[in-house]
Amino acid sequence: MALPKINESPKYKVTVPSTGKQVFYRPFYVKEQKVLLMAMEAQDQELVLKAMVDTIGSCVEDDLDINTLATFDVEYLFTKIRAKSAGETSDITVKCAKCEHTNDYKVNLDNIKMDPPGDTPDVVLNDKFTLKTRYPRYNSMLESFKGKEKVTVTDLMFSMSIGSLDKLLTEDEAINFDDETAEEKIAFLDNLNTDQFGKITDFVKTLPSLQHDIEFNCTECNHENKQTLSGIQDFFS
Repeated sequence: MALPKINESPKYKVTVPSTGKQVFYRPFYVKEQKVLLMAMEAQDQELVLKAMVDTIGSCVEDDLDINTLATFDVEYLFTKIRAKSAGETSDITVKCAKCEHTNDYKVNLDNIKMDPPGDTPDVVLNDKFTLKTRYPRYNSMLESFKGKEKVTVTDLMFSMSIGSLDKLLTEDEAINFDDETAEEKIAFLDNLNTDQFGKITDFVKTLPSLQHDIEFNCTECNHENKQTLSGIQDFFS
């Protein structure tokens, strides 16, 4: 005899930042929470990101291609699902800007917002080539984690730059980067001069991210702190 389902899942609505599409989602179940906890206990960034994306794929009940999600889509959607699944607050630690004492802080995840992203720019490389960009997808970040115990800022920036490549417009054709191998895309970036590559990284640096302003008085020195949490790691530290 099959056991009955104990809980009826409530439905919530959220907007995917990169597309503006509204989708419905449910809280995650124990089976998804176990995968997340195991990934976090392993302290493996690649496993954590994959677990987050898999959780989104399981909990969003509309037609959503998780392979096309931008990096900031993953951060935002996971935070919203986490808020409805394991409590709408997250206990984090933050350092005092004056004495560097570690303070406990409770973040209300429902208050976290993300501004709609702007248009992706066209990058003029020279008089013959123009690069069309796109929002880097989460799998670009996954690539930077593969086979590495520690990911540097340079690794992440390079992978995100690769992920932002959409099309290369020439005088005669439009070359789709999705049709090229990873090695060819790396070689393309390696061949750029610093000014050309800088135009791409300038776009990557301005990508949307989770941000939230907090204020607290240090429990050690009573200094009044005003800080901005930025990026998903700041909300679940």
